Amino acid sequence: MPLRVLGTVIAMLLGIGVGMAQAAPLDPQVVNGREPLPGEVRSLVYVSSGGYSCGGTLVGSDLVVTAAHCVVGSSGRPFSPSQVRIGWSSTTTRPTATYAVTQVIPHPDYDTVTYANDIALLRLTTPVAGATPMRVTTAAGSRTALAPGRAVRSAGYGLTASNGTPSGRALVADLVAVPDDVCGSENLAYRIGSVDFYGFGSAVDTSTAVCAIGVVPAQTLIIDTCQGDSGGPLFAGSGSTARLVGVVSVGDGCAGFDDRGQPLDTKTPGVYTRIAPYLDWLAGLGVDTADTALAPPSITGIAPALTSISVTITAGSSEPVTAFAVTAVNVADRGDTGECTATPTAGVGTCSIAGLTSGATYAVTAMAVSGDSLSRDSEVAEVTLGAKPAKPRLKVTDTTNRRVTFAVTGADASAVTIVKCTSSQPALTAAVVAGSAVLRLQRGIDYRCVAIATNDYASSRSLPKTIALPGQSPVKTD
Repeated sequence: MPLRVLGTVIAMLLGIGVGMAQAAPLDPQVVNGREPLPGEVRSLVYVSSGGYSCGGTLVGSDLVVTAAHCVVGSSGRPFSPSQVRIGWSSTTTRPTATYAVTQVIPHPDYDTVTYANDIALLRLTTPVAGATPMRVTTAAGSRTALAPGRAVRSAGYGLTASNGTPSGRALVADLVAVPDDVCGSENLAYRIGSVDFYGFGSAVDTSTAVCAIGVVPAQTLIIDTCQGDSGGPLFAGSGSTARLVGVVSVGDGCAGFDDRGQPLDTKTPGVYTRIAPYLDWLAGLGVDTADTALAPPSITGIAPALTSISVTITAGSSEPVTAFAVTAVNVADRGDTGECTATPTAGVGTCSIAGLTSGATYAVTAMAVSGDSLSRDSEVAEVTLGAKPAKPRLKVTDTTNRRVTFAVTGADASAVTIVKCTSSQPALTAAVVAGSAVLRLQRGIDYRCVAIATNDYASSRSLPKTIALPGQSPVKTD
């Protein structure tokens, strides 16, 4: 299966010269991405290199991680530092400040044919003022962050479609880590939402690369990185817990389409270089790879509601913890996720995740945070959200001596069901027992009666019945 390279020719998109003091307007974004949250992409940079545009991640004030294919020419030799510049902005709009590069260091084992070891480090001549570098993951953190089905993110200024048009702002792609056995196979499928994704077979070495892709919730639109996003970050966590776990590398088309904008028969994820296998190499070049090992916390309480979960987390040791980061993943739809952050008091914190799907089952995990350090995941706690009870059906079966008997069907056995009749007089109610309820109604009054089923989460009502007992006439119902 062919792999695309995710760099783009600068001349096509930007018209930027490497000798310019400021970058010209930048173009596009990831496909079906979203606007970044405040401060979410402060470490994202734009890389202008040898006629191509890529992304990169600040991992130190003067150190940038990017893809090797962004800084190595077709001859296999790296571009000279004079051909490379870095663009950065404190906002998510086009980078304006540019920085010169003093050293271009592709991984020594980078393969220009297979794109194996597709990672490089750039050393800048001056630090990037005002930026917030992203810490790199640890080996243990990588195993947790890139476990199958885990939520990860990427960001960049790449194309909005495989043959898309520029947009000028960075976007964030909400992705899901794909299992290695799928990524390294062409026959196994992994479903996200209602879309099946297949891997690349032997073209991808999953010991040094990982696959990730996303699907817009409740749709079939695929979220993906695209040309121009190469070298940008794949990251997990948020704020001080954000960790660089991968680098945008290669793929087949963008978001399920080829470079002519035609849909591909087989949908594939994007391929990202793992950071963890290169920690020693990065450390040797001056990247801070230390991360204090915090004990994982425990989820000691979890309370589901109709569309939310309240989670109580307890620290796993006496070491000071500044926050707990909690993630919920729908076990049937890995694209349906939620997060919250709890500030602990005496080692215990509580937070709520809203906007979830009623009736769905979620796998909930938590991490402990202390400054820039974070723990491994807690053990998984599965919880099923509440669901609205089934709508009952109401029928009148008898009207003897002003005693109106109602039959109620379709109600959940676990719900409490009543029949309620309203009129100009005070409302009358009766509990439904063994599928029926009896109310004594007055003659000459119009009643509007409904069956109401209530559980711990919500209520459902039947269609109303209008009932009148005028004089000695038989009951009239609609």
